[in-house]
Amino acid sequence: MEAFYTYVKATICKLIGFTCIVTAVLLLGGWWQYISGWCIGSGLNIVYFFMLSSRSVRALKLPPEQAAAFIRGGAVFRLIFVCLAVIVILQFPSISLGAALAGIFSYRVLIFADVLTARFRR
Repeated sequence: MEAFYTYVKATICKLIGFTCIVTAVLLLGGWWQYISGWCIGSGLNIVYFFMLSSRSVRALKLPPEQAAAFIRGGAVFRLIFVCLAVIVILQFPSISLGAALAGIFSYRVLIFADVLTARFRR
């Protein structure tokens, strides 16, 4: 269990670091119009990952049948959370939807980078 907590902490730190790096690149590149969308999307991604991790820890304490139902219910809740957040983002034309979606999916980039670094270490 301690290894899982370490993984979650490391991943959240990586997500925050990646958010800051991309924000700096956007700032230095002069793409001001994308910064708010990127930061909002990345923030949603961090909250999503935290919700997923929290749900996973609680599911470990349940019997397998209940754990599966608990995980499915959490998946629906997280999907609704992201959909509602995107609907709110759409209400603000000053927030770039593309940048927000890129922020939401930044975890995938992080996983891809982790797999590549693990592959090159071998």
